[in-house]
Amino acid sequence: MDVQLNNKMTHILFIIVIGATICLLLHTSKLSALLLLLVCTYIMIVFIRNYILKINLEGWIGILSLSIQLILASVITIGSDSFFAQIYILILVGEFSFYHSRNLSILFTTVSYLSFVLGLLVYRQFPPFKEIAYMLPRIIDYFAIFGISLLAKIAFQQKNQLAKDNEQLRIASIELAKKTQLQERTRISREIHDSVGHTLTSALAGLQTAAHAIEKNNYAIAKDMINRTKEYIHNGLDDVRSSVQLLHENVLDQPFIPELIKLIDETKRQTQVEITCEIDATLPELLPIVEITIYRALQEGLTNGIRHGCSTHFEFSLTHRDGQIRFILSNNGKVPSQFVHGFGLKAMNERVKEIGGELTILNERAADGVALDIRIPIQTKR
Repeated sequence: MDVQLNNKMTHILFIIVIGATICLLLHTSKLSALLLLLVCTYIMIVFIRNYILKINLEGWIGILSLSIQLILASVITIGSDSFFAQIYILILVGEFSFYHSRNLSILFTTVSYLSFVLGLLVYRQFPPFKEIAYMLPRIIDYFAIFGISLLAKIAFQQKNQLAKDNEQLRIASIELAKKTQLQERTRISREIHDSVGHTLTSALAGLQTAAHAIEKNNYAIAKDMINRTKEYIHNGLDDVRSSVQLLHENVLDQPFIPELIKLIDETKRQTQVEITCEIDATLPELLPIVEITIYRALQEGLTNGIRHGCSTHFEFSLTHRDGQIRFILSNNGKVPSQFVHGFGLKAMNERVKEIGGELTILNERAADGVALDIRIPIQTKR
């Protein structure tokens, strides 16, 4: 329970005990020194319990303390024959019900009521029926206090649970914000790597072709290739701008299949490599995130094949069967002795996994090349 609220309750109950004591002393017709001593002792016990020892009422020590107070309050009730003495017992019932389980609280409430009945019987020396009828309705007082304390306990527990849930929600929101920020940074780095890397690789291949042409005095071919490279770099800048737009939208600018064919044609024209492709025209309309994943995988696969494998021929197929999209890109490039997953392959693998797919790197489709095999569950637009 909240510490400040607990302190407030402690102060309020202690003030009620003091007020009940004053009323008790004024209401008791046969005030004796023994009764005065008992009342003062009770107040001292409450004071020491709350302000000096600060006993935790939820534990066994709390049960023992409340039981001792109940015995003393019952003695005071017998000695004073005043309703105000019962306030001590009712406060104890409320405290016990608030800090302990329902079953124990019912037992304590029953014992408290029986102590009141016993005190009345002893003081009145077994009263007649009308006095007994007076005692029976008082059980309502005791169990009403028990019920109110139980409801208050439930309310405080719900409040504390709500506070905990709100705190967990706040922490989760912070973690989600951090995760979202990290994912956005990762996505930005992927987009820049894919678009810029492919553009620079193709431009480098064009410049190398132009350099070879110059060495052979084929200036016309060199000039044409330089102009193509210049145009491609301009197109690459447009692609970078499109990538920046994709950072916000994460969708392709044009329809999916025409964008793939455009990427293949531009790569063939700029790098002079051969690319044969087979794209299933009956592909369903996929989610944008699936389309961009396939597009970037093709872009990265072509870039890596040209840059690292010195590939001159690619075979690309995109089909669907048995609820899966099948992406295969193979080349005739050099097969490395050990595959090292650089940033591009890691980013590609992460993209594929994010949409529930699987990426496999093979070197079986071509005798001296590498193949990317990607399987993605079909996720269509509703």
